[in-house]
Amino acid sequence: MDQYMTTAGADRGEAEMMPAAGTREGRRQVCMDIGRFFFENAIPFNVATSPAYFSMMRSVGLYGRGLKAPSMYELRTWILKEELQNTERTIGEIKRTWIETGVTIMSDGWSDMKSRSLINILVNNPYGTVFLRSVEASDEVKNATFIFNLLDGVIEEIGEQLVVQVVTDNASAYKAAGQMLMEKRTHLYWTPCAAHCIDLILEDLGDLPQHKSALVRAKKITKFIYNHSWVLSLMRKFSKKEIIRPATTRFATSYLTLQSLMEVRQPLEAMFTSTEWLNSAWGKKSEGKEIRKIILNDKFWATVTYAILSTRPLVQVLRLVDAEKKPAMGFIYNAMDEAKELIAHNLGGEEASYREIWDIVDARWEVQLHRHLHAAAYYLNPQFQYSEKKSSNPEVKLGLYHCMERLIPEQADRELADLQLVLFRNKEGFFGLNAAKTTISKRSPVEWWIQFGDSTPELQSFAVRVLGLTCSSSGCERNWSTYSQVQTKRRNRLSTLRMNSLVYIMHNKRLRDRRLRNKGLKDDEDPLVCDDLSSDNEWFIDDEADLSLSDLQVEDLNVDVLRGEADQTGTSTSTTPHTSTSSASKGICSLPVCLIMSGSSN
Repeated sequence: MDQYMTTAGADRGEAEMMPAAGTREGRRQVCMDIGRFFFENAIPFNVATSPAYFSMMRSVGLYGRGLKAPSMYELRTWILKEELQNTERTIGEIKRTWIETGVTIMSDGWSDMKSRSLINILVNNPYGTVFLRSVEASDEVKNATFIFNLLDGVIEEIGEQLVVQVVTDNASAYKAAGQMLMEKRTHLYWTPCAAHCIDLILEDLGDLPQHKSALVRAKKITKFIYNHSWVLSLMRKFSKKEIIRPATTRFATSYLTLQSLMEVRQPLEAMFTSTEWLNSAWGKKSEGKEIRKIILNDKFWATVTYAILSTRPLVQVLRLVDAEKKPAMGFIYNAMDEAKELIAHNLGGEEASYREIWDIVDARWEVQLHRHLHAAAYYLNPQFQYSEKKSSNPEVKLGLYHCMERLIPEQADRELADLQLVLFRNKEGFFGLNAAKTTISKRSPVEWWIQFGDSTPELQSFAVRVLGLTCSSSGCERNWSTYSQVQTKRRNRLSTLRMNSLVYIMHNKRLRDRRLRNKGLKDDEDPLVCDDLSSDNEWFIDDEADLSLSDLQVEDLNVDVLRGEADQTGTSTSTTPHTSTSSASKGICSLPVCLIMSGSSN
C-alpha cells in the first residue's frame, strides 16, 4: 500500500502507478513530469539552474505527499504580494546603508523585440544594486531634455544629498543630459560607463588589420566546428574543453575566444593532422581543407598572438569594472595606466610597436572616460597612496581638490577634510596603527576607511562616498530582458501593478544572485564569462548552416536516470561524420533551427 501513490495521467487524465521514492523508475517518472512542464510551457532549459528552482524542489520534497499545488489565483494574489514584501525587506537593508556611502544612479536605454523603447533605472552602492524601475519611453523623443527630466526626477526621489554620481553610456543624448544635471545639481557628477568605453576600445582595436585578420579567420574556425556535430565531437575529444567563451560584452567575447583558441592550438593541430580527420568525409571537403589550412598556418597564429598581447590588459580592466567584487572607482585610474604599460611591454617596448594601440586607448580614455573622480579615488586609495610606485602626476591632486569642492558642500567641512589629508598621507593617528598597515590589501578601500578613518571624520565621509562608487552601468544592460520576459503575449492582460511587481521582483532577485555569485568566484573563475551562449552569437552561428536535431551530442542524451549525471559506461561517441541533411533518413525528426538553438544554448 505504501509502496505506490497515484497521480493524474499526463495525456488522458487516467491514474497511473508511481514507483516508490528513491528508485530509478521513481525518479524517472518525476523527471518526466517536470520535463513535460518545461516542454509544454516553452520554459528555457537554463531555468533549471536557477537557485529558486532548487528551493522549489526542496520545499516540495520536504512537504511530502498531499501537497495541493498553488492555483493561478493564489500565484497572482497573496503569493505575489508576499514575495514583493520579501523583496522590499531585502532592498530595505541596502537602502539603510545609502546615507553612509552615498549612491550611484545607473541608467541605460534599449529596445525590446516588440520595438518598445525602455529605460532601466538602478541604484548602486558598495552593499548592492537595487532595481528601481523600467520606464517605457516609446512615445517620447529620447533627447537630452527628456533624459535629463527623467534622471532629475529620480535624484529628487532618492534625495540629492545621497546621490554622488550618475552613470550612463556615452551616447550624445545621455552625455548632454549629464552635463545638464551637473549644472543644476552642483554636488554630484555624471560619468560615462567604463565597461561601455572599454568595449568601444576593443571594438576600435578590432578594426586594425592584424586584429581583423585574426578575428575573421578565428570566427571561420569556430563557425565550422560548432555547426557540424561530428567535427565538434572530435574537437572536444582532442581539446577536452570548449573554444567559445561567451562574455558579458560582444568584444570581450571576441578576445576571450581568441585566447581560448590559442590555448587549444596544439590539440587543434593534432586533430586536423590525425588519421580520424584525414579519413573523414569532412577532411576531404573543400570547407574542411580550408579550415585545416588556417589551423596549420603559423602566420594566423602570429596574428592571434598579437591580438591577445595588445588586448589582454584591457580585458583585465573590463574584469575589474564589471565584476562587482569590490567598488572599482578606487582602482580604475591605476588599472588603465598599468594596462597601457603592459601593452607596451608585451609588444616589445619600442614606441613604434605600441603607439597605434596607445592612441586608440587614449582617444577613448583621455577624451571620453577619464574624470576627476577617478583621480580622486586613486589618491584616497591606501593601496596606492602608500605605494612606492605612487603616481606624481599633478592631475591626481587636481582631481582630488575638484571633487572635494563639489562633493563637500559646506566650506568648514572642506577645510577640515583638507587639513586631515596630512594625517592620512603621513600615516598618523589611526592610520599609523599596525592593523591599518597590514590590512591595506586585505580590506576594500571603503572598509579600510570605515575601520581606520575615525580621527578624520570629514575626510572619512568624503573618502567612503568616493571609493564606494561603481564605474559602470552594466547592471542595467544585463537585465534588459526582464521586462520582455514578463510582458509576453501570454501575459498581455496583466494589470500594470502586477506587471511592475513582477519586473521589480525578477530584476532585484537577479541582481542579488549575480552579486552573490561574483563575490563567491574563485581566483581562477572569470566574472566576464557568461553561463549561456546567445543563440545569435557571431562566433557560433553560420547563416548558411542547416542545423538539425543531429547536432545534439550522443553523450548529452546518455544520462544515468537515478543520478541525473552523464553515464560514462553506456555508449561511446561515433567517429562517423554526419551532416544535417542525413537526419531525416536516419529517422530523426526535423525541427526548426530556432528550437534547436534554444535547446542547445539553454
